[in-house]
Amino acid sequence: MNLMQPQYVSDAPSLSPMSQGGLITRSRNPFWLAPMAGITDVCFRQLMDEMQAGVLISELVSAKGLFFNSIKTRKMMRIHKSPGTIVGIQLFGESPEDIVRAVSVVEETGADFIDINMGCPVKKVVKKGCGAALMRDPVYLEKFLTTIKKGIRLPLTVKMRTGWNENELTIHECVQAAYQSGCEWVAIHGRTRAQGYEGKADWDLIAEVKSRAKLPIIGNGDIRNANQAKQRLQETGVDAVMIGRGALRNPWIFKECVGLSVQRSGLKLLNQYLSGLQENYDARSTLILLRKFSSWLAFGYPGASKFRKNMFECFTTSEVMQRAEDFFNQIAYLPTPSFEDSEAFMMGGHG
Repeated sequence: MNLMQPQYVSDAPSLSPMSQGGLITRSRNPFWLAPMAGITDVCFRQLMDEMQAGVLISELVSAKGLFFNSIKTRKMMRIHKSPGTIVGIQLFGESPEDIVRAVSVVEETGADFIDINMGCPVKKVVKKGCGAALMRDPVYLEKFLTTIKKGIRLPLTVKMRTGWNENELTIHECVQAAYQSGCEWVAIHGRTRAQGYEGKADWDLIAEVKSRAKLPIIGNGDIRNANQAKQRLQETGVDAVMIGRGALRNPWIFKECVGLSVQRSGLKLLNQYLSGLQENYDARSTLILLRKFSSWLAFGYPGASKFRKNMFECFTTSEVMQRAEDFFNQIAYLPTPSFEDSEAFMMGGHG
C-alpha cells in the first residue's frame, strides 16, 4: 500500500483556522469516503485507502450487536493493516450506555475515532430512536452525546441529515448540541430523513451551517465527480467533503481530487479488490461482493446492462474475472462515462 501523503491540489482550500489541532488535522486530505451500509467494509475501505481517500469510516454497526458478541457485527469493524489515514467506526444504538459499552470492543480494532450515525432513514433504525430520529430532540441529543463523550477515550464525531422533514430542519440546533458535547466534527448529508435519497442535497444549507458552526463541518451529498468535490469545498467553505456513490462508479475519484495521475484499469482494480476479499471472506461472500463491485465499475459503459446480468449468472470468482477481463478489455479505449446529476444510481439507501 502506498502510504505517501499527497499534496492538496492548488485550488483546494486549506483547513479553516478552527480546524487546526484535533482529529481533523490527521486526515490525509479533505476528500473523504462516506460511510455506506453494506458497502464500506474492510475490503472496500482498504481499496479506497489505496485510492487516497482522506478519511475512512466503516459501515453502520449496531452497538447491541457488539454487546451480544455477534461475530458478524465484529467482522464489520475489521481494519486493514497499516492504513494511510485515520479510520473511524460508525455506531448506532438506542441508548448512550449501549454505545459506551460497545466502544470498549471498538478500541480493540485500532480505530482512531467513533462516529455516531444520525442520518440513517431506514425504518428499523429510526423506530428505535436511532439514526435520523435523534435529530427530533436536540436537547436530548446533547445529553446523549455528552454521556457518550464522557464514557469513552476515543474522539467522537457525528454524521447527520438536515432534519426530520422540511418542517423540522433542526440542523443548526443539532450541530450546536454536537459542539456542546465535545464532538470533533459534524458531517452533514444535505437531505432530510423524509427525502431519503430523493431530490437534491441542500448545499446552500450546509454552507449556512458552516458559516455559523463552532466546529468543523463536513459536507455530503450528490458529489458525482472530482470537479464537483473541489467546487463544493471551495464554494461552501466546509472543512472536507464526503463522497459516497461517486466512489462506487469511479473509485479513482479521490486521486483525481488531489491531483494525482490516474491510470484507469477496471481489471487491475478488480484484482486488487479480489485479493482483499480472499483474505477476509469465505468463497461465497467473496463471489457476491466481487460481482457487485464489477457491476458498479461497468455502469455507464455500452453493454453494461448485459454485463451486470452476466455477472449474477457467474458461480465462481474465476468466471467473474474472466467475464470482467473480456468486458473491460473491450471498453478500455472508450472515454470514461460521466455520472450525470439526473442519473439514478444506488438510490435504495446505503448510509
